[in-house]
Amino acid sequence: MLNHRERIIQAAARVYASSGFRGTTTRRIAEEAGVNEVTLFRLFGSKAALIAEAMRTQEFIDPHPGPPDPSLTPLEQLTKSNSAVMENLSKHRHLIRQGMAEQMEHPELCNELCGEKRVAFDRFVAYARDLVKKAGADPNVDVRTAASMLFSAIFHDVMSREMVPETFPPAQQAAARYAKVFLRSIGVPFEGKNSTPRRKRRRTSLAAA
Repeated sequence: MLNHRERIIQAAARVYASSGFRGTTTRRIAEEAGVNEVTLFRLFGSKAALIAEAMRTQEFIDPHPGPPDPSLTPLEQLTKSNSAVMENLSKHRHLIRQGMAEQMEHPELCNELCGEKRVAFDRFVAYARDLVKKAGADPNVDVRTAASMLFSAIFHDVMSREMVPETFPPAQQAAARYAKVFLRSIGVPFEGKNSTPRRKRRRTSLAAA
């Protein structure tokens, strides 16, 4: 069960996502959270501080892949991670759009919006470099740029698919396709280190038959 603070933060995020900074009043937040305005000001001090906290605490990007999982192929693990990221972004899509739309007027909110993304990005780069090392791929590959392209593709997909659906892979395949393109770009085989390409495996099995 959420405490007062958590209920207020979640209520502020919902109201801000639908109404923007000007339309988000402390009275509306308090009503949405089921508390009085005095509690709101006692805990956060101001509307601006509360909305900034609501932006900061939303989980937009994580869960990140973590260290390479030996029980999964790189493609399986990255597809799973991409799917989770896309689900999280989709859940907070309206809040993110609102923060981006008000970036010029309230840059502090956008900073809070992007803070967790920066942390998640650095974690992912470390994960990808570990993949490259374990696969024996080129250690000089530009992992950071490849990761930036992956994050951008996923973000653009979630934010823009409904407007230009024809520019994206089918929704059910998107997470896996983005994972494949990323792994190719950093030279990591889909199945892991020293994996045998499918065509070669098939020829080998036919020859054995």
